[in-house]
Amino acid sequence: MSALGAARRLWRTVMPEPLRKLAGPALNMVLEAYVRSAARRPHGADTASGPIKIVGYFAGSHGIAASARLAARAFEALGVPVERIDVTDARLDWNGRLAQPVSASAWIFHLNPPELLAALACLGPKQLIGPRYGYWAYELPRAPARWLKDAALVDEVWAPSRYTADALAGAASPVRVVPHPLFLEDYVHVVPAPRRAAFQGVSVFDFNSSLARKNPEGAIAVWRRAFGGDPNCELTLKTQNGEAFPEALAALRAAAPANIRLVDQTWPYADVLGLIAGADVLVSLHRAEGFGLTPAEAMALGTPVLATAWSGVLDFMDADCALLVPSVQTPVDDPQGIYRGRQTWAEPDFAAAADALTRLRHDPGLGRRLSEAARARVARQLSPQAWFTTLPEPVKAAAMAAVRR
Repeated sequence: MSALGAARRLWRTVMPEPLRKLAGPALNMVLEAYVRSAARRPHGADTASGPIKIVGYFAGSHGIAASARLAARAFEALGVPVERIDVTDARLDWNGRLAQPVSASAWIFHLNPPELLAALACLGPKQLIGPRYGYWAYELPRAPARWLKDAALVDEVWAPSRYTADALAGAASPVRVVPHPLFLEDYVHVVPAPRRAAFQGVSVFDFNSSLARKNPEGAIAVWRRAFGGDPNCELTLKTQNGEAFPEALAALRAAAPANIRLVDQTWPYADVLGLIAGADVLVSLHRAEGFGLTPAEAMALGTPVLATAWSGVLDFMDADCALLVPSVQTPVDDPQGIYRGRQTWAEPDFAAAADALTRLRHDPGLGRRLSEAARARVARQLSPQAWFTTLPEPVKAAAMAAVRR
């Protein structure tokens, strides 16, 4: 048993519960320092073998969880077997249990640095033999200094877009752009939700992802500017986790006129896709996106996208396949406190956005052209095959070796 394993066993079996609660915060700092130190040590990155292992929150309904599922499925679609390791319950505390040493040809962590630390603490930083890759998403122009230092926990950091890669400039390990893979064949079979109006839009967001960043207030303002209270033009704001922010949820409801409905529920993934597929436009007046998975999925579904021309979406979106809204840079102001610091993000032009919605409403041919171009763009840039070409050579070699076996 390792020294850390013995310490954890002593912590669980000998230390009384009241003392554990009292000493926990200070000792967790010690654990965090140990994990960082141990993870930086040699771990067989050049000699390891075994399957590719993807570590993430596979059961979640958020973007980090989706990224892990998409990567695993992309490997499997190309015939590469992978092992999924769900660390949804991982915590950076002294109650974790260390695994026996396990080798992999690649450890791919779809976890941002704080969650990565917790996963390493639970799995055992000395127990994971093989090269390590961290898939990180950040939405502001500069990632936290702690993230840049914690890049040393992995051999390479993967970013979903050039925007995020730029935010990670100066990281302690190399940074590579690896976009999310999408599967057009999945979207062909999505059943569109029943129509509720002659022209309908949808905006999808999660309160936990920062209301200010996702900017549903902007979607409401632009919809009202374009269509007033016209009942033939309805916008659905589909969100989740609003119950944790009751005042913000109530303010959104109060701001929405009769032709804007707000649905704050956690739906099955297929139902969310159906809602987007049944819409005439997806509205994403975001102030910043690390990638923009929901707009990308709307493109795969053939639903025209109205999006702020800023940040991660510009890797796969231009004026040929989307309605892009110009913006100006403004200081970050997030009442939820999720994003802090003296940085800037985009403030979309409401007049330009409303004009684009009006043109789309009155020109069905525009919607068809955008839909066709968007699906072609996804097929060209975000297919599993295109995604595979962005991976580092050692991972591609391990994957091809697994296929041959």
